[in-house]
Amino acid sequence: MNFMKQAFLVVILLSLGSSLIAQDIPASKKESDASTAYRYTPSPDFPGTLVFDWGINYFDGNSGIMDTKPWSSPTLNVYYMYDHRLGSTRFSVNFGAGIGTEKHTFNSAVTFTDSLKLTIVQPLDSIPFFANISSASKSQVVMNYIDIPIEFRIHSRKKDHKRSFYLALGGKIGFRMGGKTKVVYDEFGTTKKFKDLYQFNVNAIRYGASARIGYGPFNFWGYYGFNKYFAGNKTVGVNNPNTFSVGVSLSAF
Repeated sequence: MNFMKQAFLVVILLSLGSSLIAQDIPASKKESDASTAYRYTPSPDFPGTLVFDWGINYFDGNSGIMDTKPWSSPTLNVYYMYDHRLGSTRFSVNFGAGIGTEKHTFNSAVTFTDSLKLTIVQPLDSIPFFANISSASKSQVVMNYIDIPIEFRIHSRKKDHKRSFYLALGGKIGFRMGGKTKVVYDEFGTTKKFKDLYQFNVNAIRYGASARIGYGPFNFWGYYGFNKYFAGNKTVGVNNPNTFSVGVSLSAF
């Protein structure tokens, strides 16, 4: 959560800085011919945009033991996107790269464990390490990715893509960097945290479709993963779900 707070602070500072720069740029004069005149909205001329996606995650088709709390299962993506206009049309191709973090917080006191290289979703009270806990306030799995997104966009303003409504369809491919489980629990009157740095047979690659609708630097977005969460037949006693996420986004530059 500290990383998320710092990321949003950066967004606010960059947005304020962009606004101050834009105020110092004089607006272009109207041409004498009103039928052909067009006033551009002043904006800093950077070659791309820094995109901050925040959203919530879901498992689609999971077993009951893997039910999650969506509002406690955040995702944060930080991407640098390059905007390539397709001539003088309303269309553009946007592509880039960045880092994505995906968290799922379980609705019950369970966690992933490894047994002979197979992943099991196991109640905490059945694990010897947690034999003395009195309660568990959080149990989640966290995966981090390097993502490569690409989108095709149509804009309401042909001559000013940055200041227009737009609809985007596309997708992304992500490569898992690492993962862990995290349990926050009470034991003998003390709150403790336990982290297990392991991938638990979560797929090394994620890929799927995405969509956005927004205006200027703000948009709503959604993503659905086409491949399963776990790799192959490496789980015991649970379904292998897909993942999907929805959220809001803010762009700087």
